[in-house]
Amino acid sequence: MAIEILSKTRVGCADGGYYHRCKHFSKSTGTDMIFGLYLPSCHGSSTSTKEQQPTPILFWLSGLTCDDTNFANKAGSRAFNRAEKENIAIVMPDTSPRGENVANVDSYDLGIGAGFYIDATVEPYKANYSMYSYITKELPALLENEFDKLGSCGLKAITGHSMGGHGALTIALKNQNEWLSVSAFSPICNPTKVPWGEKAFTAYFGSVECGKAHDATCLLTEPTVYDEILIDQGTADEFLENQLSTDIFSKHATKVGQNVTINMRDGFDHSYHFIAAFIEDHVQFHGSKLRAKLEKLQSK
Repeated sequence: MAIEILSKTRVGCADGGYYHRCKHFSKSTGTDMIFGLYLPSCHGSSTSTKEQQPTPILFWLSGLTCDDTNFANKAGSRAFNRAEKENIAIVMPDTSPRGENVANVDSYDLGIGAGFYIDATVEPYKANYSMYSYITKELPALLENEFDKLGSCGLKAITGHSMGGHGALTIALKNQNEWLSVSAFSPICNPTKVPWGEKAFTAYFGSVECGKAHDATCLLTEPTVYDEILIDQGTADEFLENQLSTDIFSKHATKVGQNVTINMRDGFDHSYHFIAAFIEDHVQFHGSKLRAKLEKLQSK
């Protein structure tokens, strides 16, 4: 295999699936990358003489300062239990390249842990910060090839939190033929107009203007292939007013005729307590759409 399994642990219910931590060398970033992967018990378990059916997969993109473990450790129990019921896998990539020679600064919102799911075009970040290519091309191909058609036949959905919510929305909007559904928790909806995005795009692209190609509000110019975009946002989120721009995205979606469901959750903040409280809703949201497509494929 092209990957190294660092660990494999049974998680969730007693007869559930396994959580893996996997390491591989990435051509996109030029570094070793580690990702988490939950595989439901149904994956690879077919005893039929027919060709093995693909397992649908949900991509989870984490936020600033996170690595591949945050989601699994803080929200994984509920997420994996729901994924087992939905018969879908969940992959949890890192948020940036890492290593001694990877460009970094002493700041939580730029550099290591803050890849913003883009391909940087300006040095010193250009050499390694290609998280957009990693998430959209390299990682899906790796999962499909190394884990028995995992996520093949278009059976991929995407979600994430904060910076990862920004990544989920923009990746889905830019690649509508590749992702079946999209949702987000507390996403950075209009990064070219807020401090986090302005700082990141200036460093990675050389200008905020270039960042419009990775701004969900700018990308949403007409109704998409997605019948619904799901967003959960806490009303007590300390970043809501100055960084997230949920209301701007909502108004823009209404203007262009795109259906967006935004659940404003009273009293919840930006933490993983918020994610853990509602992650099952999102897994179920994606699971229903992924399973519906799988059933169509199986009926052919």
